[in-house]
Amino acid sequence: MKYSIIISYRDRESHLLKLLPRLKDLFVNESYEIIIVEQDDQDKFQKNSLYNLAAKFSNGELIVFHDVDYYPASGVSYDTDEHTPLYPVGRVKFLDENDLERKHEDIPAGYRNFYLNVGDHSGGVFVIHRNLFQKIGGLNPYYKGWGKEDDDTRDRLRLNGYEWKRNLDGLFYALYHKDSKPDDNDIDFINNHKLLFNIKNNLYLGWNDVKADVENYKLDDDVIWLKVKNFVYKNLDI
Repeated sequence: MKYSIIISYRDRESHLLKLLPRLKDLFVNESYEIIIVEQDDQDKFQKNSLYNLAAKFSNGELIVFHDVDYYPASGVSYDTDEHTPLYPVGRVKFLDENDLERKHEDIPAGYRNFYLNVGDHSGGVFVIHRNLFQKIGGLNPYYKGWGKEDDDTRDRLRLNGYEWKRNLDGLFYALYHKDSKPDDNDIDFINNHKLLFNIKNNLYLGWNDVKADVENYKLDDDVIWLKVKNFVYKNLDI
C-alpha cells in the first residue's frame, strides 16, 4: 500500500462528507487507505495524539495527515520521497457557509493573503514517509486544544535535519467553521506555546508517549474509522 490518509475529526460531519469523496477521486488509481480518527469525548481536541495513534493502525508507505476542513481543489500532489517531508498546500482560499469565497475582511488577519501564497504556514495537510515518521519518534502528543502543534511538527523535522518541500501549485479550499482560537490566558494555549519554545528539549516526546481506548470500525474496503477516548500520557509533568 502506498498511501495512508489520516483525517483527524470531531463534530465536522459536513466537512467530512465533502472531503471523503474528493479524496477517493484523487486516489482512485492509487493503492491507499483512509483512516478517520475521531476524538470521542468532550475534552479539548488533541490532534497530534490522534495522528500518533492512527499511524499505528496504518499500513501505507506515505502517511498523509489531513485536516478535515482542507479540501484539495487543484494542482495537488501528495507524492514525495523517503527523505523529504511535503506540504501539498501552496495556496488556500477560504469559503463561507455556502461554499463561496469569503470576503477578504471576513478572513482572520493572518490568513488573508493565503490565496496568493501560504508562506511558511505549517497547518492543514502534510505528508511524511513512514520510515521518517518513525525515525523522529512521531509527533509531540502533549499539545492540547488550539495552536502550535503544526509548527512543532515542522520545526521537529528541521531540527532532525529534514527540510520541508512545498507544492506551490497546490490549491486548497478551507471549509467554513467558526473561529476556535481560545483566550490568550487559556492554560492549554499557554502551555502549547511553552512546548514550542522548548522544542529542542522536547524532541524525545513522541508517539509512544500516548495511549488511549480505540474502537476500530471498517466502513468499506478503503475506509477505517477509529474512535478514540481516555488518553493516557507517559510524562505527567509535561
